Amino acid sequence: MNLNERIMAVFRGETPDVIPWFADLTYWYESLIKTGRLPEKYKGNSRFGVGVELYKELGCGAHEELYNLPAKLIFKNTKIRVNRYKDDQGNIITERKYITPIGTISSKVKYMYTSYSSAFIKYCVNSVEDLKVLKYMYENLEVKENRKNIELQYEWMKEWREYGVVSSIPPRTPFSRMLVEWAGVMNTLRLYWRAREELEDLLQIMAERDDMIYEIISEAPAPLVYFGENLTSEVISPRIFRQYYEEYYNKRAREMHRHGKYIYVHIDGTLRSALPCVGKTEVDCAQALTPAPAGDIPIERFRELAGPKIILWGGLPGVFFSKKYPEKLLMNMLEKIFKYHLSSRKFIVGVADQVPPDGDIIRVKHISERIEKEGRYL
Repeated sequence: MNLNERIMAVFRGETPDVIPWFADLTYWYESLIKTGRLPEKYKGNSRFGVGVELYKELGCGAHEELYNLPAKLIFKNTKIRVNRYKDDQGNIITERKYITPIGTISSKVKYMYTSYSSAFIKYCVNSVEDLKVLKYMYENLEVKENRKNIELQYEWMKEWREYGVVSSIPPRTPFSRMLVEWAGVMNTLRLYWRAREELEDLLQIMAERDDMIYEIISEAPAPLVYFGENLTSEVISPRIFRQYYEEYYNKRAREMHRHGKYIYVHIDGTLRSALPCVGKTEVDCAQALTPAPAGDIPIERFRELAGPKIILWGGLPGVFFSKKYPEKLLMNMLEKIFKYHLSSRKFIVGVADQVPPDGDIIRVKHISERIEKEGRYL
């Protein structure tokens, strides 16, 4: 079996010849691209400009490079103004304004070259008045098919057919969208306690508009659907999950299953309450699972918390790929995956969450070699 066949076998409930191994290398090679150090032979047509050759050499599968949204989202009657400038430290600030007939909201995102990462320094929604503007925007949201992205999925599936799996990525579920994109944790929770009716009205409108997006995703060629939620138990309590996630997940899972597609949910934070909550839903896979000591739960307890049916994806802390840590720590974690999860046939080995910019990339190849020898089912 090739790498694509292995991961799809697990999603179909079948047994592959070898436990699948799919790694997120995007953070590592983005740093090489930004500094002009990525070798020409590794360049290609993925989202970040990397080709399949890198994965052929390393022997692992690609996924994070190969997703897109096969729909266009257009906020009608809203003017969007984008301004980029440098701050005193040379970081890039991107200011985005949404100008509507009932008001304007704006955000600022800082890109930091020292860490090759970005973060919000100002969110669009800070008050009930801002919430009204965002509600207006979603009431006037137009959803269209994105033929360019659909064709790109076909291209990826052809070019990466042995070394990658292609996904459609919808917008985050409405509550996560508020937490991550529009309001941030503090503002969202403040609105939850002080203006819940207004917040829930907006969440309902978002969910209704999402229906059109999932209709397009259901007809797109990608076999997987990626919920890029960035869940963490520190923010999403069981109560919040039951209120705003559980029913939504189950609805989308049923829709996608009717069209032969599978959903995986990105949980790159702490797992203690998030993993059991996701495991009880009808989605297929919990992804980017980080074990202790980098995370909060030992890898031997993953299945206990998740329940028997959901696929688990992750297990190798990204920090252990850094040259600051001995490779033995990484290999010890792989041994635990073999010991506790190989027999379940419901585990995908993955980096949790990413190989860092200072990662020793040869360790990825070492993992591949060891999996081929010791991770066999047949």
